[in-house]
Amino acid sequence: MSVVIPTYNSGPLVVEAVASVLAQTRPAAEIVVVDDGSTDDTAARLAAFGPAVRYVRKDNGGVSTARNRGVAEATGDWIAFLDADDVWHPRKLEVQCAALARRPDLCLLGTGTYRWPGAHPDPGAEPVVHAVRFDSLVVRNCLVTSTVLARAETLRAAGPFDVALCGPEDHDMWIRVAQRAPTANLSVALTGYRLATPNSLSKNTDRMEAGMRVILEKLERNGVFRGQPLLRRRAWSYFRFSCGAMRYWAGEPGAAIRHLVRSVVGYPFSPITPGQPRKYTFARLKLIAMAVLVGVRGTRRTAAEIWGGR
Repeated sequence: MSVVIPTYNSGPLVVEAVASVLAQTRPAAEIVVVDDGSTDDTAARLAAFGPAVRYVRKDNGGVSTARNRGVAEATGDWIAFLDADDVWHPRKLEVQCAALARRPDLCLLGTGTYRWPGAHPDPGAEPVVHAVRFDSLVVRNCLVTSTVLARAETLRAAGPFDVALCGPEDHDMWIRVAQRAPTANLSVALTGYRLATPNSLSKNTDRMEAGMRVILEKLERNGVFRGQPLLRRRAWSYFRFSCGAMRYWAGEPGAAIRHLVRSVVGYPFSPITPGQPRKYTFARLKLIAMAVLVGVRGTRRTAAEIWGGR
């Protein structure tokens, strides 16, 4: 099993990520850290790990190019991904491998996440394996990259991460993998996920929206929606919902309202099915109301205030 960690100017954080891999109760065969042209002290920090880490440096080209290089360098039959600012629960690989032994048909298995920095939650008893249906994945990405353990053969057959996408490139990849073999998520939180800051979200909104649109256009061209008009409407409706939410958090209430209204008109029922969190049932209407209030009062509410957490 190989672990691929892309990094760029994240010296202190990538050390935490690597340490969490080395602390696994089920060790990985190799850790490949791909430095995407960092200008900080990343190389020196990673050198302290010695031969436990294979350090690969390349010119800066973006996270997709770094992940693609990591996949090319990996020698294991399975490849796990971990972003430089995330960490793993010490039993993450152990629990995933045990689940894959029970489900040898799976080509990809993710896990739940917990907020990091914070305490590692207790994974408890044997977790439930929840199938990720292809049609659900087309609508909404429910696989977090730092949680994913994928069969190398299937991953490579799906092709590389699309370097033209900046933000949702992982969603595009998991869709292509899921077209080839079953995928699933574990019911337990085994990956510590560091939340994006509001400033980073504001900077990335345009490219995320453009990337999500490209993914849907790819699916249209590849005939995925042919004969499935409701799936098409759900997918485009969720795209509008996502864009509306991003625009709201970025402080653009007018753009948020336009996206959210188009989402409701295009598909009046909730597109996040099956198994959606109940707090999101009326999320679009709540966000429209909040965006209107932003325009009137100039005060934005947090996700926790609107939905009781994210």
